[in-house]
Parts: sequence; structure tokens; C-alpha cells
Amino acid sequence: MNITRFSIQRPVGITMIVLLFVVLGVYSYFRIGVELLPTYNYPYCAVSVEYPGASVEEVEQAVVKPLEQAISSAAHLKKMIAVCRQERATLMIEFDFDANADLAAVDVSKLVNRVRRELPDDIGEPVIMRRDPSATPIMEIAVKSKYSLADIYGKADQVFKERLERAEGVSDVVVGGGRDREVAVDVHRDKLAQYRLALSRIVSRIKGENIMLPAGIIYTDKLEKDVRLVARYQTPEEIRNIYVAGPAGNEIPLSALADVEERDSRAKRFSKVNGEDAISLQVFKNSDANIVNTVTGVKKQLATLRTEYPEYQFLIVANDADYIENSLKNTLATLVEGICTTGLVLYLFLRGWRSTAAVMVAIPTSLIATFLIMYAAGFTFNMMSLMGMTLCIGILVDDAIVVLENIHRHMRLGKPPAVAAEEGRNEIGMAAVAITLCDVVVFLPIAFMTDITGQYFRQFGLTIVFATLFSLFISFTLTPMLTARLFKNGVPEPSGRLWNFMEALEAQMVCRYETMLRWSLANGKKVIAAVLVLFIAAVGLIPAGIIGAEFMPRTDENGIRISVEMPVGSTADRTYAVVEQMEQHVLTIPEVIHCLSYVGEGGGNRGRLTVQLVSKNKRERSVWQITEGIRGYVRRHVTDGSVRVYETEASVAGVATGGVDEYTPVLIYLYCADLEVLKQAAARAQTLMSKVEGVKDARHSFKEGVPEYKLTVDRERMRVFHTALSDINDAFGGAISGKKAGVLAGDSLNNGLDTDIIVRLQGSDNFKAADIQAIPVVSGNGTVFLGDVAQIQEGVGPVGITRVNKQRTIIMQAGVAGRPLKEVLSDIDKTFKEEKLPEGVTYQFSGQATAMANGYRQLGQALVLSLLLVYLLLAVLYESAFTPVIRMFSLPLGLIGSLLFLLLTNNTINLYSLIGILVMDGLVAKNGTLLLDYTLTLMDRGLNAYDALIEAGKTRLKPIFMTTLTMVVGMLPTALSLTEGAEIRVSMAWVLIGGLITSTFFTLIVIPIVFLYHKNR
Repeated sequence: MNITRFSIQRPVGITMIVLLFVVLGVYSYFRIGVELLPTYNYPYCAVSVEYPGASVEEVEQAVVKPLEQAISSAAHLKKMIAVCRQERATLMIEFDFDANADLAAVDVSKLVNRVRRELPDDIGEPVIMRRDPSATPIMEIAVKSKYSLADIYGKADQVFKERLERAEGVSDVVVGGGRDREVAVDVHRDKLAQYRLALSRIVSRIKGENIMLPAGIIYTDKLEKDVRLVARYQTPEEIRNIYVAGPAGNEIPLSALADVEERDSRAKRFSKVNGEDAISLQVFKNSDANIVNTVTGVKKQLATLRTEYPEYQFLIVANDADYIENSLKNTLATLVEGICTTGLVLYLFLRGWRSTAAVMVAIPTSLIATFLIMYAAGFTFNMMSLMGMTLCIGILVDDAIVVLENIHRHMRLGKPPAVAAEEGRNEIGMAAVAITLCDVVVFLPIAFMTDITGQYFRQFGLTIVFATLFSLFISFTLTPMLTARLFKNGVPEPSGRLWNFMEALEAQMVCRYETMLRWSLANGKKVIAAVLVLFIAAVGLIPAGIIGAEFMPRTDENGIRISVEMPVGSTADRTYAVVEQMEQHVLTIPEVIHCLSYVGEGGGNRGRLTVQLVSKNKRERSVWQITEGIRGYVRRHVTDGSVRVYETEASVAGVATGGVDEYTPVLIYLYCADLEVLKQAAARAQTLMSKVEGVKDARHSFKEGVPEYKLTVDRERMRVFHTALSDINDAFGGAISGKKAGVLAGDSLNNGLDTDIIVRLQGSDNFKAADIQAIPVVSGNGTVFLGDVAQIQEGVGPVGITRVNKQRTIIMQAGVAGRPLKEVLSDIDKTFKEEKLPEGVTYQFSGQATAMANGYRQLGQALVLSLLLVYLLLAVLYESAFTPVIRMFSLPLGLIGSLLFLLLTNNTINLYSLIGILVMDGLVAKNGTLLLDYTLTLMDRGLNAYDALIEAGKTRLKPIFMTTLTMVVGMLPTALSLTEGAEIRVSMAWVLIGGLITSTFFTLIVIPIVFLYHKNR
């Protein structure tokens, strides 16, 4: 007994089987996670090391090179970028896609610990972060209170930060703004010379007097008591009263050598929210964490903090989860709209509720049953899986429409309903299986791609596969069973003005189609030539640049980021003035809800503003119009520094990776060991790139201009004065930036927190060259001055040094306008080879162009493989090697409409539209398959090829037209959507709509011509 006969004879049984899947699907629905994009494995980790007082070159030589050597042996290592800055080193490590992010981070941690002994003693402990340091925070929180900024900062750094880091998925919380407290020991330079003391001796003495040691345990008959030595400082006054041993053994009071006071450290960080002083908390997630779940966990921690600390205000300024949830709600609404429009079309063409119900039952049952498989496969509700469901609404009723139409045709021949249902389904069964399996095999190449594109679209493709396979099951079971039950008294002929109009319209369409088909078969060469011209013209829109190309579509995500960069060496106060100016302007923009500003991240010459806008549907201007207005204000009113304005793009997978604008359109790595030669090469490369047509804003990453004093020791004079390098180090090390000499534990003036004790020369942060020369150095024969044994030169040093894969690198960047990106890159490469960069310099292309090329190449391979799989499948089903080739003409016919609709709707070729072309390959195959299947059936019954094509075209016109129309109207809400997140899926929807329209029209004409030509050969 076949499954259709079982369903007709056992209606209750098959209904319960379907309900089983539905119930399990509903159960699974409430257990599926929610996120904006599918979780994909993009294994990153970073190592950050602080090295107080170190120059850029010292950081490179003493910290970065040993770490690079150790980490380079890590398994699955793909790329390593090291950024050396003053007092800080950051290594960004990228692994292959098949690496486990957790294990990779553990391996890096072990390798760093192994080389820790080779690193300088003065560095801070290396910090391993399981995130890309260039990634933007998923949440930004402002903290305000009546207390001082130092108190708020202390509470935020010691309490709030740790509590938020408890939330699952949080990798790091960065505290911004505020003030640090310190116990400042400002040593008089002339007193050091007078008493022949080195600064290091004062540091050691302060440390040695600040201890707490256990001495053991004393036991009595009934008790045991701890014995410990407590000699910790309680107040700055105690530090002031200690004595320092002089070179002759005499004791010198510290008060005679230095001023000791507790105070706020020099302001290097600023933070404001909506114009008011605040402390900022930036929340970062793990590379594989779910944004929605992470934000939910952070909000729970915030609720607890609000209860425990009512005197503090916690204001959520930016939150990526809001955009995600709104986008998913809008996608779900689009899904419902698609179902409704599809139902309306079916009602009009199927003439009543019985036929509509028999077909529409496939949509909810297939979608709900898909939830079960999604849950079992570990999928989530995200933009991709929901978009798959939205786009497959029309697909889900295709099989049911075809089966229902054929059953009705058999019933009109006078057959009993049960017999008509079984025979009608059996006759169309091969075609239904073929068109469904075509959809399935199209997505198999995507499902098994391991790169970022494959991971990104896997849930999209497999969701469609799951739903489509279940819709095939429904068309073989519920649809014939319902048709046999609902039409047990025959197929009613509805009457009325609307139904009479629809009947006349269908008859007229069939008549006109027959006339057109007969003319086309008689003028096959003319038709083929015309279609070929259209195809060439449509494809020619791409190289002509009329249809643009990009990596991902732009999205309006209700957020703006503004970066401020001042001239190198600028103070934080100077930067703050420009940031405050930008903040005041931004707060006058009516669409702005919050504005959070920072100064001091990455250096005193850098600032940033995070701007949150009202939702897209509540404002008249787009985010691009608002940012353009801000740029206009910058051009007119900001004269100091460089200000860049850009839109938030959290929904674009892979954009925020690499650490150094990795996804700019043009990005080139220049490699050379000699920094001077590399600088010359960068300047020349910038000049050459600027001459290439289409290149705009060519620039390089190297910046020189940090004012510095460079000391070069004179070893001959050191010998004369009996001075060792260790003597200079004792006197000079930390003299200006300060050396930490322990902490004031549990400081009551610092909210009960530990306060650092910093020893430095008095007024050292304002020293000039003469002051540095006058720093006393204790030598074997007495006291000399630093200027006696070292030469001091004033100059500039590099802001930073970038290294890629253990090689010194300068990164070239540029935008592209007016020309295809591929042509621009080709011209740059040609120019570099002809004009020759300095000897020893090599270069490598990277950036968005590489990412786009890789994505396009992967999708191109997937498309070719899917075509091959479809051909193999149809060859098996039809036992013919040539019939599937005829069906392959559907794809180029569909490309005509796809490219034309991209042009008309002002969309671009991007990863989404390319995936749409891949999906279209499966969808447009349905029409050709239905037509050829019935043509071969009629030929088996004795008709010649010409008559069989005419009859098959007339018979299959309605189901072909209906299936196409239901798919088109099912995707129209997606294509026309203007809500949040719609930009991502619009181009894909228009590709499918355009492809279906032209493919349907031309398939009904061109494929019969090719088939007849083949049969008449």
C-alpha cells in the first residue's frame, strides 16, 4: 500500500501522524534560541600586555617578538597581527574556521605562560581575550551618581565591572572615564643629589615598610591563635614618616626628600552621557556568544545592581539586542504577511475555501514541523533561518497546488474522489518529487561549505530544505486525503461575478498562450535570438558598472559612531574640547536619544562618540542622511583634528574583524624589516595609488610624530665617572612616569579600595630637556648628572608599529568610487609592478575585496555544484541524459529578470543577492520540470512531440502560473519591507521575484522550442 492510498483510507491515522510532528514542533518552538545572525565559528583571541614607560621600539623588541615566536607554533594559526604602541602591545590572533575558539584561547594562554620568563619584569600580566579587539561593544552603559568621579570610577572598576562579567557570554567589560586615586610621592631632584640617593632606593624602602607576614600558629589547651606581622600603611602620613637609608648608613626622613599626598591622578580619561559627566561601561561578548542571551544576562545583573546600589543610575545608551529583536519581529511579521497574501491568491485561483484549505494546510504544518528539526540541529531563530521560512512560503504550496490541480482534472473526468485523489497524485508524483528534490540539492553545497559564507547561510538553506521536504510529505498525504473528503460530492463550479471573471480570464490566458506557443515553435530561431540578446544585455549590466557590487548591503541600525583623532602628542584636554563640541551639536539633532562620549581610549589624542537614534519607523530621515548632516557640520565648524562619522553595522557578519579596518574596500600589506625603507615604500605606494582611476582617500597606517626625548648613553664617559648602566637605570627608570611602590590597602578615602603608591620626581610630567639632564645618578665616585653620561636629543618617534605574521608592516587603505573594485585592484597591482617599490618591500592584497572575492568564489563553486547535482538528479528520474539539459535553460532565463529587477530597485550584487540566484536555480526548475514531465507522459500515450507540447502547455499553464504567483506574492512583503533589518533581505527577494517572472514567461516559450528541436533532429 502506497502512502497516498493509506492516507485516503486512514484519514484519522495520517492526521495523527502529522499532528505528532506539529505538537513536537510547537514544543521545540519555545526552546529555540534567538539571535540576529547564526552562530558561526570565527575563532579569534587577543593578547594584551601593558609595559609602563616603554617606547614603541622597546615594546616591539622586548614584548612582541618573544610573544610572536611563541604563539606562531599554535595549531590552526591563520594570521597574527601585532600592534606596538607606547606602553602597550596587542596581538590579534586569527585561526582557521575549523579551530575550536575555546581550545585555541587555551593554547595561546599556555604558549604565553611558557615565554613569560623572557619578558621584562615591569610588564603587567598578559591578558588573553576571547574576542577581536577591533570589535565594537554589544552594549554601552553610563553610570551616574552624586559621588565624585573618582569614587564612581572605583566602584565601577571594582564592583560593577566584575558583576557584569558574570553574565554568560561576556568576554570583557571596559570602564571608561573617571579619575584614578593615587598616593603621590613627589621626590625633590636636588635632595637626591644632596643625599646621593637613587630613586630606586626610595621605591624599595617604601615597599619594604609595607608588609603583612604570617609567623605561624600558637596552640593552647583549647585554642589556636594565628601570629602575623602587620606593618601596612594606613594613611599617607605613615609613608611620609618613614626613613630611607643613606649611602653612609645614615637615616634620612622621607619628608626631607619628597612631598607625600593622596590625590586624583592626572586626568587622562573623560566620559559623558548626554552632556553630563559619567562613567562608561562597554560590554563585549565572546566571539561565539549569542548577543540576545548575553544582553539578557547583563540586564539581569543591572537589575540586581540597581537594587543593591540605589544611589547609582545605570543608563543603557546602546544595545545591539534591541535592533536584533525588532528585526526578528519584523521578519516574523513579513512571514505572516506572506502567508496571508499567498492564501488570498490561492482563494482566487482555486475558487473557494475547500481547495484553499487543502493547499494552505501545507504552510503551517510544514513550518511548525520544521521547528522540531531546527531544534534537533541546534539552529536558532535568526535573520537567516526566518528569512528562509519567509522566502519558502510559496514553495511550500507548490507541490500541493500541482497535486490538487491534477486531482481536480481526474475528478472532472468522472472518477470517484478517492480514486481521482490517488491516481491524480500518482500521475504527478514524479514531477512533484523532482521539483522538491531540485530545491533540496541546490542547498547541499551551501550546507557543507566550511568558510564564513557557508556558516552564515547554512541555517538559511537547511531551513528551506527541512520545510520543503515536509511539504512534499503533506502533498502526498494530507492534500489528497483532504481533497477526497472535501470534494466527495464532486468539484463544485462556483458562480458569481468574481468567479465568472476569473474563469474567463483563465480561458483567455490559455487561448493566448496557445497562439503564442504555436507562433514561437514556428519561429524558433527568432525567439532564441531575441532571448539571447536580452540575456547578454542583462549580464552586461555587471561589467558596465550599471549594477553595483558590494560585500554586504548597508543597514540602518539606529546607531552612529563618531571618532575623533587629534594631532599626535595632543593632550586629553585638547581632544576633549573637540569631542565636547561634537557632543553639543549631536544633542541638537531631534532624532538623537542618547550620546555617550569618550576620550583617552588608545591614547590622549583619540576620542569617540556613540549616538543612539530613535527607531527607523519613527523618523523621516535615514541614518545616512543624518550622518551626512553631521559630516557637513564637521566640514564647516571643526578645524582642529580629524573627525570620521560612520553608521553602526552590527548585523553585517565579519565586518568588524582584523583589528585595522580589515574590511575597507582596498587594503594592502607592505612588508619590510627596515622601518625607514618601509616608510619610503608607504609614501610611494600612496602616491601611486592616488593616480589610479577610481581610488579615493588613499592613506597608510604609519604615523610619525610622537614628540620624544631620546637618551643615548656615552659609554666612554660612563667609564670615566665610574658609572654602570644599572646606576642610570636606578636613577632614570620610572623617574618621569613614576614607579609603583605598593598600595595603600583598604583606603578609606578611596571607597575602601587599594590606592597605588607612585614614586616620581617632582614636576616630572612637565620636564624639559635641561630638567632630564639634571637628574642625579649615584655612581661609584659620588653623584653625577644624567647629562654627564648620556646625550639627550629631542625628536619624534613612531606612534605605533604594526607587524603581520612576524613582519614589520604598513597597511595601505583606500576607498573606491566610479569603477568596479576588481578593475581598481588590477590597476594598482599593475602600477606597483611597473613603478617598482623600494628593494626589499613586498606587498599582499587583503581587506573587503579579498573577503568579497572569497565569498563570490565559494558561491560560484556552490552554484556550479548545485547545477551538476540537479542535472544528475533529473537524469536519474527521467532516465535521460539530454532532458535535464533542456531544463537547465531555466537559470539563464531567470537571470534576465533578476538582474533587471536589481537595476530597477537600485539594489546591488552582494552575498544575499548571489544566494538569491542560487535559490532561484531550484525554483525556476519547477516550471520546466512540470512542462517536460507531462509532455513526456503524453508522448508515452501516443502523441507526437509538437501536439504533446501544445497540450502539456495548455494543461500545465494554470498550475505553473499559480505556483509562480504564490511564490512571488509570498516574497513581496519581504521585497517591499521598510522596517528594521529589511535591507538585508530585500535584494534577495527582488532577485527571486524577477527571476521567477522572466523564467516563467520564457520557460513556457523557449523550453518547448529546444525540446522540439531535439526531438526533430
